[in-house]
Amino acid sequence: MAPVENPQQVPEINFSHYRPTPDSRRFSISTFAVTGQLAYEAKPAGEFSARVDVLKGAFAKMIPFQAMEAAVKLVRSESNSATKVFSEKIIGGKNDGQLKEKVWSDLSVIAPIEIPWVAEYALQRWSVGGPREIFFNFEDIQRVRTAILYFREGSDASAFGDAMAVLRVLKPDETASKDSLPGSIEQTQKDSRAGDVLVTFRNSKIAGFTISVPVIGKLQFVAV
Repeated sequence: MAPVENPQQVPEINFSHYRPTPDSRRFSISTFAVTGQLAYEAKPAGEFSARVDVLKGAFAKMIPFQAMEAAVKLVRSESNSATKVFSEKIIGGKNDGQLKEKVWSDLSVIAPIEIPWVAEYALQRWSVGGPREIFFNFEDIQRVRTAILYFREGSDASAFGDAMAVLRVLKPDETASKDSLPGSIEQTQKDSRAGDVLVTFRNSKIAGFTISVPVIGKLQFVAV
């Protein structure tokens, strides 16, 4: 007898056709609290890079760096086994020049700077009948974390590639179930919590995202 599926379980994203096209994106943020920019890039052979710069703002000094650079690449051994190598560098502040690295062999665990490309891939899959919500695991240097991406009701990815989604990183004791989702369009605002990211897609690409940060409030990044 086939196992009975739990309808409350959020499916894990299937990476079997995940082939990010080399591309680069830039986003800016300009508020009273902080002004800055974010750039990230997908390169051939599964390499990614990103950089965030904090330029100015009333709360800029609360952020413990002036810039942060990150990169991830696939490294293959002579036996053709592969590992992911993720590096993160702090620029400015008391940790100026600090470099952190993490290496792991489970290729289904992504690096945090891959998340934008994975989100666009999830949108493509949903537009052809894939799941509305998915979960994936990512390595945040300290440990593997689980995140859920949920496409909000009212999105119309199949017609124009336009959609809105909520990205939520789960707590260590949470499971990837529908109970962990932020709810419907009407409930999203009420059920939001610090760290949630509201992602806007236009023509199947990320056009902007808003993240809730403690003390500072909501930060909105817009594609430029």
